[in-house]
Amino acid sequence: MENYQCQYLNHENEEIIGFCLNQNCQFATQFCYQCTNTTHSQHFNDCIRFSKLIQFMDQFKQISNHSKQQFIEISQKYQKFFQQILKKVDEEIEKLEKMAQQLQNQDYFNFKSQINIIKQFYSKENDNYTQKQITQLNNILDTMKNMVSDQNKIDDQYPSVEKNPIKITEITQNTKVENPMNIEDIDRIIKQGDALNNINEYEEAIKYYDKAISIYPENDNAWNNKGSALQNLNKNEEALMCYEIAISINPNYDNAWYNKGLALQNLNKNEEAIQCYDKAISINPNYDYSWNNKGNALQNLNKNEEAIKYYDKAISINPKNDNALINKGLALSNLNQHYEAIQCYDKAISINPKNDNAWSNKGFSLIQLKRYKDAIDCYDKALSICINPSRLKRKADSLLELGKKEEAKQVYMAALKLGSNEKDFIQKQLSKL
Repeated sequence: MENYQCQYLNHENEEIIGFCLNQNCQFATQFCYQCTNTTHSQHFNDCIRFSKLIQFMDQFKQISNHSKQQFIEISQKYQKFFQQILKKVDEEIEKLEKMAQQLQNQDYFNFKSQINIIKQFYSKENDNYTQKQITQLNNILDTMKNMVSDQNKIDDQYPSVEKNPIKITEITQNTKVENPMNIEDIDRIIKQGDALNNINEYEEAIKYYDKAISIYPENDNAWNNKGSALQNLNKNEEALMCYEIAISINPNYDNAWYNKGLALQNLNKNEEAIQCYDKAISINPNYDYSWNNKGNALQNLNKNEEAIKYYDKAISINPKNDNALINKGLALSNLNQHYEAIQCYDKAISINPKNDNAWSNKGFSLIQLKRYKDAIDCYDKALSICINPSRLKRKADSLLELGKKEEAKQVYMAALKLGSNEKDFIQKQLSKL
C-alpha cells in the first residue's frame, strides 16, 4: 500500500501516523509526528494514531450494534402493538356495521345489548381517547423524523468522501459568518492590519488579521496578508502555512501563489518557488513581479541566461520596474557582461534615483572594469541612502586600488564596526596598511 505522507514544509513526505479529531481545527486532518508539535500543538490530545483509531472504531461499532438491536426490538414491539390496535379497530368497525344491520332489521333487543358502544361514540369519549393516542404516536414519529434529520445534517457537515483528501491544509467546510459583523466590517479590519503592515508594525498587523480570521475563517485575503506580515518577520515557515490556507480557499489567488514563491525562495527552495511563480503567471500573465521573481529563482540556480528572459518579460509588461532592471543587470554581471549590466543599472537609476541597490551594483560592475574612482562615487551614493558593511568594504577595496591607504583603512574599520561578515579578509587587508 502506498505511504500516506505529510505535505507541510520541513516535514513533507513524513509518514502520516493518524488523524486529528478536533472539530475546530483548521489545519490538515491527517498528521505526522512533527505536526503534533506544530500545527496541532494546541490540541495534540485530539490527534489519534491509527492503532488507537482502530480501537475506537471497535468501540463505536459495538455501540452502534447495540443501538441497532435496541431499535430493532422497539420496531418489532411497535409492529406487534400496531397489529393489535388495528385488529381492535377492525373489530369495532365490524361491530358498528353489525349494529347498523340490526337497526335496519329492527332487531332492537340485540342492539340494546351493545348500546354502550354507541354511547361511547356519542359522548365522543372514545374519539377523544383515540385522538389523544394518535397525537402521542405522532409525537413519537416526530422524534424519529428529528433523529433522521439530525443524522443527515451530520453526514452533510462531514461527508464521507472529501473533495481534497490530501490537501496541504484544510478549512472547515461550509463555514458561515455567525458573528453579527458583515463583510464590510471584516474588510475594514483587514485594511487596518494592512496599514500597520505598511509601516512595519507587523506584530500588531497580525492581531488584526487574526481577528478577521476568527470572524470568517474562509477570508483568503486575511490569511494571505497575515502570511505577508509573518514573512516580513522572517517567519517564512509560518507564512507558508497562511499562504497555503489562502490558496486552499481560493486556488486562483495569484498574489498568494506569488507570496508562497517568495517564502520558498527565502528558504532556498528555488525549484518549488518557480512552480509557484508559474502558477501565479498562469492565473495572471501580466503580473510583472511574478516574472521578475521567477528570474531571481533561476538566477539563484545559476541559470542566468534563462533568468534574463524572465526579467525582459517583466520589463516589457512594466518598463518602470526598476527592480527587474537591477536583477537583469546582476544576471549580466554574473555572465561577465559588465557594460550591459551598467546600462541596466543606469536605466533603473533614471526610474528611481533613490534605489540604493542600483548604485551599489553599478559600483560592483565598475570595479570589475577597474574604474575604481567611478565605483567609489556609486558606493558613496548608495551609502548616502543606506549604509551596510558590504558597501563599505567594496569602497575600501577601491580606495586601496587607488593607493589611498589611510582612507581605505578608515572605511575598512567602519565596515568591521558594523559587523561585516568578511572580517578575516578585512583584517588581512588592514595588516598590509
